[in-house]
Amino acid sequence: MKANLYLARHGETKWNKVQRFQGQLDSELTTKGRQQARNIAERLEKSNISHIISSPLGRAITSAQICQEILKIPHQTESDLTERHLGHWQGQQLKNIQASPDYQKIFQQFTQAKPLGGESAIDCAQRISQVLEQIAKAYLNKNVLVICHGEALRCLLAKQGYHSNASAYELFNNGDIIHLSYQHQIKSFQLHQLALAS
Repeated sequence: MKANLYLARHGETKWNKVQRFQGQLDSELTTKGRQQARNIAERLEKSNISHIISSPLGRAITSAQICQEILKIPHQTESDLTERHLGHWQGQQLKNIQASPDYQKIFQQFTQAKPLGGESAIDCAQRISQVLEQIAKAYLNKNVLVICHGEALRCLLAKQGYHSNASAYELFNNGDIIHLSYQHQIKSFQLHQLALAS
């Protein structure tokens, strides 16, 4: 018995376009971002998706609603799918953050280091992993589209053993999809493929 989870990064936002850290702040999808959200749904039309579950942040909700219009299936939000809290880095330009001596440790490695007032990569990964396990158990033998965030996905994959020294900006494009299955007998996630956007 297993559940298939298709984890998608939301469409491009105005802040993504100018490389401003969002974290748990928010900005609207761009025209390109709305098309990326449509592309997510279109790429999964034949995957028998039964539900869409998204982060409660506006950019994820809008992306999910666009997918819902195409796939004609229920959508709900889950608070623990929200992006990693980036503390005092939120709202700042990437180029300014990169000058921080802790930038690599915080944003490119899997550590307990965190920005002032923020969340560590390890803590974020634990939160995301727990909520995905809950979703998998609730949707046994179903295929679920989960719309969340790039840094949350980076942290999750690091916890699953897929380490990289790259940042979320380098690892995931907006609209990228990761296919995970949860094997109920062994209580473990398996990465099947990185279905990255073109």
